[in-house]
Amino acid sequence: MKKVIFALLAVAALFGFNSISAKDSGVIRGKVVKAYVQRGYGRRGAPWLFMDVKTKDKVYHVGIAPSFVIPNLPVNEGDEVEVRGFTPPYWPNDTVKAWDIYDVTQKKDYPIAGYGRGPGWRWR
Repeated sequence: MKKVIFALLAVAALFGFNSISAKDSGVIRGKVVKAYVQRGYGRRGAPWLFMDVKTKDKVYHVGIAPSFVIPNLPVNEGDEVEVRGFTPPYWPNDTVKAWDIYDVTQKKDYPIAGYGRGPGWRWR
C-alpha cells in the first residue's frame, strides 16, 4: 500500500502538483493581469475569486476566497501588488492561496485571513 501511495505522489509531482503538505510562497510581487471567478474549488465546487499576477519569471494564479465570502475584488487589473500566501496540498505549483494582498498602486492592504487582525472580510 505504501508503494502505491508513493507512486501516486511521484506521478502528481511529475505533472506539477504540490505534495501533501502546504508550502509558503513568500512574497510575490507583480502586476495583476486578469481577475476572474473559477468554479470547482473545495468539496462543493464553490466559485472562487482568482487573479493572475505576472512577475518577471512567470504568471501566478492567486486564489483569494470563495465569491460568497468576498463578492468583488478591490484590486484593479494593471495594479502592482504584493501577495503573501501558500500553495495548498495538491494545488498546482504556480497556484497560490493568498492570505494578504498589498496593492502598491493604491497603497492599501487587504488581509484575507485574520491572523490577529480580525476577519479578512472587514475590508469589503
